[in-house]
Amino acid sequence: MVAARTAPNRAVRFGGEYDPLDGRGRRDAAALEGMLDGAPAIAGPERSVVQTAEAIGVAHAVDPRWRSLDIGVWRGMQPQDVPVADLAAWFTDPTWAGHGGESIAAFVARIAEAAASAGTGIAIVAKPVAQALLCGGASCFFTIDVRPATLYEIVR
Repeated sequence: MVAARTAPNRAVRFGGEYDPLDGRGRRDAAALEGMLDGAPAIAGPERSVVQTAEAIGVAHAVDPRWRSLDIGVWRGMQPQDVPVADLAAWFTDPTWAGHGGESIAAFVARIAEAAASAGTGIAIVAKPVAQALLCGGASCFFTIDVRPATLYEIVR
């Protein structure tokens, strides 16, 4: 399940998953209460992820292996604040990490390892983590679009 919306998500700011849910995010998460039938879940450590898990009423254990993409100095910035050449490199080269954080390739590999060790179950995660789980490889990470407060099923 993807965490519900935060104000920075709405403003398209990098790293918005670390902020609290906004009004719409709280309403969207509350509407999902009971959807997971009380099944235990793992959750990423981001504030919006934990608040989503709490709002839907699911017992959860926070696991730092499920943390979102480290986007380095871009955290809190909007895309128009980033040099165009850097954005182009980030979108086209999965190994690029010029922002000082993780490359997409390293991030997708880290999330794949967390998923493999977790086995079957429910994960409540930030949007980039959901993209990494669904993409099937770093080269197609940016082709995956996920929506806040949405449940996706992965069959392996």
